[in-house]
Amino acid sequence: MLYAGEGGPALVAEEGQQWDAVLLVRYPSRTAFSRMVADPEYQEVSRWRTLALEEAVLQPTFPWAGK
Repeated sequence: MLYAGEGGPALVAEEGQQWDAVLLVRYPSRTAFSRMVADPEYQEVSRWRTLALEEAVLQPTFPWAGK
């Protein structure tokens, strides 16, 4: 986990896009992420995460050169 925080008032957003919280996570690789979500123990508890969320965004990113 790189960052976790509460969402503040949206500065630029469409109606209903204000988030309650933000969590930024770095995985070592796409393969590591795929293994994690395929793990039976993860699948067992992930349903609670899914039920608790109204909206979630899973957005892959790539570091800028030199950063």
